[in-house]
Amino acid sequence: MILYKQITSLDKTKLRKTMTALLKEDVPGGDPTTQAVILKNQTGTYVFRSRETMVFCGGPIIQSTFSKAVKVKLLVKDGQHIQANTDIAKIKGNTREVLTKERLVLNMIQHLSGVSSNTAKYVSKLNNPKIKILDTRKTTPGLRQLEKYAVNKGGGYNHRLDLSSGIMVKDNHINKNIEYIYSKLKKLNNKIPIQIEIDMIKQITRENVSIVDAFLLDNMSPNTTRKCIDKINMLKKKSQQIFIEVSGGITLKNISQYNVSGIHGISIGALTHQSTSLDIGLDIN
Repeated sequence: MILYKQITSLDKTKLRKTMTALLKEDVPGGDPTTQAVILKNQTGTYVFRSRETMVFCGGPIIQSTFSKAVKVKLLVKDGQHIQANTDIAKIKGNTREVLTKERLVLNMIQHLSGVSSNTAKYVSKLNNPKIKILDTRKTTPGLRQLEKYAVNKGGGYNHRLDLSSGIMVKDNHINKNIEYIYSKLKKLNNKIPIQIEIDMIKQITRENVSIVDAFLLDNMSPNTTRKCIDKINMLKKKSQQIFIEVSGGITLKNISQYNVSGIHGISIGALTHQSTSLDIGLDIN
């Protein structure tokens, strides 16, 4: 059971527009250095090459940033585990364009490869395909679609893309009149998931179990988590499917403690906001 649509590919047209917009930040009025020292019609052959072990992500970035004047041949697939000194892609064409766009492309594929590699570490450490490693909305503004794509390529899964994708009732949403909130949720006819955050086991009731698609068990110990799962399963109908997600304070050091039967997903903001860009270079071939 998964609550939201997964980002398994990127729209090349939208990606090209994104990269064009980002390039304007780096090249607002041309590249005088390259224009001064490189001949207008000069061409060359270059290779993007890994400098360290990683799960690579960013092939569509390379393909969508260069014009038709530069031919791109990808040698590595997104999501592929590679070693240092692996040739990722070869490009051949106008040298001025290659050198002008080099830094932007490297920044992006280094960052996305960092996200996918970080995700792969959590997936490997948990080592349980029945529990999905989920991302969050803790992403870089403007790059959410790309970062969630990178999570997918690292073996993780995508939680909701944005606030419009699903209902997530957290503690900041709940006032004293909780019965009013539940009555409003009951009347919703939306075809989007309803999830409620739970901080204490007593917050799980027959009423909210009957209206949710998912619970988020926040900042709980493994033992408390087990008790919550037992209570949810006791209160729900036999035919009812409820996605049980845990989150809060879960790291590579303690994630194995949450290898608990009944958990469907573990959401980890660190997949994106604590990932480290990995070393990829562009070399003359």
